Amino acid sequence: MYSSPVQLSQFDPQGSKICYVTVELDRQRVTVVDTNGQNEQSMLLDKSSQTVDCVKWAKIGDASCVLLGLNEGEVWVYTPAANRIMGKMITGDSFQIKDLAITGDSHCWAVDSQDTFYKFEMVGFSLKEKFKIESCEQINKLCLLDSENLLAASHSVSMVHLPSRSVTRTFPGHITPITHLRLVSQGFFITGALNDRFLNVYDIETTITKSVLVLQSNVSQVSLQNDSCVVATTEEGEVEVFEDPLVPVKGNKRRANRSKQCNKRIYTNVSNNGGIVFYNAYLAGDIVQLSWFENVTIPRFASLQWRQLPADYEFEIKSSQKALKSATSNELHPAEPAAPTSYKEGNASVTSGDNFRHVSDAIRDWENEMAELERLNVQPHAESLADRLGQRAITQGKRKTWTTPGTVTVLLSQALQSNDHSLLESALNNKDERMIRDTVSRLRPPLAVLLLERLADRIARQSHRQQQLNIWVKWTLIIHGGYLVSIPNLMSSLSSLHSTLKRRSNLLPRLLVLETRIESTLNTLHQEDENLEPLGDSEDDEQDVEYNEEWEDALIENGEADESEDESEDVDVDEEEDADEDEEGDEEELPDGIPQESVQVEQIRL
Repeated sequence: MYSSPVQLSQFDPQGSKICYVTVELDRQRVTVVDTNGQNEQSMLLDKSSQTVDCVKWAKIGDASCVLLGLNEGEVWVYTPAANRIMGKMITGDSFQIKDLAITGDSHCWAVDSQDTFYKFEMVGFSLKEKFKIESCEQINKLCLLDSENLLAASHSVSMVHLPSRSVTRTFPGHITPITHLRLVSQGFFITGALNDRFLNVYDIETTITKSVLVLQSNVSQVSLQNDSCVVATTEEGEVEVFEDPLVPVKGNKRRANRSKQCNKRIYTNVSNNGGIVFYNAYLAGDIVQLSWFENVTIPRFASLQWRQLPADYEFEIKSSQKALKSATSNELHPAEPAAPTSYKEGNASVTSGDNFRHVSDAIRDWENEMAELERLNVQPHAESLADRLGQRAITQGKRKTWTTPGTVTVLLSQALQSNDHSLLESALNNKDERMIRDTVSRLRPPLAVLLLERLADRIARQSHRQQQLNIWVKWTLIIHGGYLVSIPNLMSSLSSLHSTLKRRSNLLPRLLVLETRIESTLNTLHQEDENLEPLGDSEDDEQDVEYNEEWEDALIENGEADESEDESEDVDVDEEEDADEDEEGDEEELPDGIPQESVQVEQIRL
């Protein structure tokens, strides 16, 4: 088995274009190129976690589109002519899309890794219905028979009746998961499995195996032209052609009646061609178109008349003249064959820098804002020169820091379109609600969904900024609510915002209970403090002090005045009260019952 840079590939129904998926570093690239080697368009996926798991061509109106089934539960509608994603079909789940089936240009069927079937409208890309079937498990491939019947393949194949959502028939399958399921004609279909070199052709009416096509190695790709011919590409890089696959080979053995070997085998000399092998082939009548990669990245194509070829045909791959000239060139800077042929501005992805696309609109808005400010700030003629100069200085200072809604709108639009987080933060730092309201009112409605998604991410990651960001969410819903209601699958697009706000709102009852308990505790403590205040005031009341002038005169004559004055200077009022109490308590009576004070008064009279 030889490795190939291509992970998925499919020709369009006309065989004029091919879409293939390759890996570049840690991301996938989707490329659409004409089989003549011109008009190459490519798109690099934004995230390394995103992978394309199935590719299907579709016709939407007059445009040829490619449906890309991603591992995140989305189906992208890629337009090669415009080189952009024109729409997304969102399942509402995040499971891998296993396969797609198209019914003309009206509906698209999809199945994910959880065996859930989805039906989308091709006009508007809205989800029409979603269901599961109990007996269908591990579905890998889908194939529409008509408007009411669908083939779903895992290891075996089940025919599902869509109106009743039930399995009507079951076909025997392979021992490994089925990777190829194609309708051969109105009554037959063909299957191929992983790591299997047998292709089984089944009869839909009888559910039996009509024939078995045996390859030289495991099957990689299958292409067919009604029931006349089948072309298979193997993992070894060879192309095998089976003519009349519905006609069994007759023989003596029972198995030989159904098994068929290839009629033509096309291969390359791998050792001489530097490991170049075929990765896909397309059958159109008698013409088989081969595809391979030159220098790993350059797609090449060749057409052969398979009926005129021998049974074993070795195809000689010749390198292009440009590659040969580049390899033998003596120039200082020769052209690299693996480099892109030409630069196209539509394919360029801007990762950083300034977008001057809306500069003229920003300048016009700024001039209008300045004219409005000048009209509002006109002063009366009676003011003095000093007042005018002071007012002018204040006005100029304000104008230097003035931020207009038009400027913020331009910054916000550029940040959302280029996914510039730093520019978006500078726009969201505005805290003025009037500025936020005017900015959101000037924002284009299609960018409102992106703004809500970015706000939901920041609210979920930065809970301390919820109060500020809620103002942006409020005015976005108020101003652009009419547009948001008209968007299909709005709940799936804003699921993160809905879950974040719902989770935060569930905390409100608990916070209210906590607030009530805190208020009750504070009221109890305040009441206890009020009850303790009268007790403290009664203890602090000072006792009355009694002053007796006669006692002071008596002490002066006895020589005790100096001591009493020293005591009054060194002690405070409380100590004086204690001294008075001690003096009152020290009064003693003489033996004959005469108080000591009476004796002192008598001595003074003498």
